[in-house]
Amino acid sequence: MLQKHQRQSSLVKVWESISQGLQIYPFNPDLLKGVVEVGHLHTTSNKLRWMLDDFCYKKPSVVLWLFALCYEMSRGGSQHRIRGLFEKALSNDRLCSSVVLWRCYIVYELDIAHDASAARRIFFRAIHSCPWSKKLWLDGFLKLNSVLTAKELSDLHEVMVDKELNLRTDIYEILLQES
Repeated sequence: MLQKHQRQSSLVKVWESISQGLQIYPFNPDLLKGVVEVGHLHTTSNKLRWMLDDFCYKKPSVVLWLFALCYEMSRGGSQHRIRGLFEKALSNDRLCSSVVLWRCYIVYELDIAHDASAARRIFFRAIHSCPWSKKLWLDGFLKLNSVLTAKELSDLHEVMVDKELNLRTDIYEILLQES
């Protein structure tokens, strides 16, 4: 309803409605999207960053951190700021086991920052923090196969077998094809 009548209402009323909504529903993606859209149009970037940081520290959640990260990436934020946001989010005890955040961090390092060695380090931190996630383990094979050595890939496969994270293909065939 707010999005429908946003153009007809004053900025103060829209902002007040969003703020009240966030007090009741702090993790609502539509309200967070409204904060980013209205804040992007009518406030400075630093003020919006300050607000998102404030939300993230008061009531940390994966959704809030993802909105803050998306905002930074869409604005062309510095790599230091984006890495800092990832590190702050993952240093939180409640969020350090978030597979989504770890996978986003790995993809950011590989595809946006183009730092394969950082992606490799983050991958090993991720599987240490979330050893139950088959998706993270598979990221090692699918996304980091050019970064990891054949020995490391073989070791990963052995650990996956020990953890009963089964693969549907023979990993040795894949390793032989890449050699």
